[in-house]
Amino acid sequence: MVLSAAARACAAVSALCNRYSFVFSAAARDPSARRPAMSRRVRVALVNSADPRGLKVGGIETYIRDYIQYRPDDIDLLFIGPDEIGDLPPDQISRVRFRGRELDFLPIARLDDSVNRAPQSITQSETFRFAALMWRKRGLIGPLLRRGGYSVELRRVEYAPIFAALRVPFIQMLHVWGDRSKPMSGILGRHHRLRAATEYLAAALAVRFYTVNPEVTSMFARRYWPFGAKFHTLTTWANTDLFTPQPFAAVLPLRLVFAGRCDAFKRLDLMLRVVAMARQAAVPVEFHYVGDGDLSAHPEFSEVSEITVVHGRKSAADVAAILAGCHIGLLTSEFEGMPRFVLECLASGRPVVALHLPQLQPLYAMSAAGHLVPRGPDQLAQMAARIADLGAAIGAGRVDPVCVARAAAAHRPERLLAPIFDDHRRLAARRA
Repeated sequence: MVLSAAARACAAVSALCNRYSFVFSAAARDPSARRPAMSRRVRVALVNSADPRGLKVGGIETYIRDYIQYRPDDIDLLFIGPDEIGDLPPDQISRVRFRGRELDFLPIARLDDSVNRAPQSITQSETFRFAALMWRKRGLIGPLLRRGGYSVELRRVEYAPIFAALRVPFIQMLHVWGDRSKPMSGILGRHHRLRAATEYLAAALAVRFYTVNPEVTSMFARRYWPFGAKFHTLTTWANTDLFTPQPFAAVLPLRLVFAGRCDAFKRLDLMLRVVAMARQAAVPVEFHYVGDGDLSAHPEFSEVSEITVVHGRKSAADVAAILAGCHIGLLTSEFEGMPRFVLECLASGRPVVALHLPQLQPLYAMSAAGHLVPRGPDQLAQMAARIADLGAAIGAGRVDPVCVARAAAAHRPERLLAPIFDDHRRLAARRA
């Protein structure tokens, strides 16, 4: 139903996108057009299936929370999504305060359970259910956005046909991508043809399309070549107001840490095996996990359960405090967009031992960042050895948290979000 409606509206929406496209092409040609004057109010709508005031764990949720905090004063923000706290009247705009910033909130549902779960079918997925909800509420959402002169940011390609049918200009973003050979919990990744169709449609209908790292941007520009000029890169960051370099606590026990979801591609089974190997060394080890995953679902957990501290879901401020009490971060993912956990560790002055991901190489150009371990038959033993080396260096005072934090210095939210804010200013100027 959603796709058929989008198909009927496709010609009109393509014209709408073309109407705004000259604004971006002009900015590419004329540097003076790249930073519009902040003389008018700019109205931006963010859409997500989780309440930013809640505790859901994930990259999209962190993006929205930081977006609210760091948005410039000329941008008025509307969030459309569920109410997890239960303090807002449904289907009405309320004024809320988050991290000291005010924004409008349109709650279109009550969220009772924000725990991440792996769906068994498309219709069971959170993304599908939220898309269906927005479609049912289209009579409320569409007129509100059009009358208010909003431009929209979408972090899921599946939502693109809905906002195209609503005739609202939107900027599409993609926060993670893995090919079908990789393990993943997300249902759409298992249906590669359907995923390609949604990506193509989002590229066709979006005003601009941001992916999370240069490799994915180049791949999408080649794969969806008719829209190649729309693709750009917006990588992730660490909130440097929350994550700051802290002195190390006592080195014994050596505290290893991971914060994030337990999606299949994160390979928590490998991480637990690495912790077990590190435990075999003479130095006492603890493993700290922050998130809503069930570690006991992995058989490997039995070997390290008595040295594991499960913190559950925590706010960003709480995560920063936990990282400050740990020594070394761990990452064993098969793929990532740009792992925010690594950036938050580094910004906190905590080195990370990670399995190789190409997008991490610039961070590890500074040796203080930790160790990027090549993938291979002995990768887990190599990670355990690097953990032991880093533990010894930390104990000897040879690891300076301030130097570690410099590895993530380029990944600051103010710098990385600035082009997105300028995109919305250009759209607002065109509508005016």
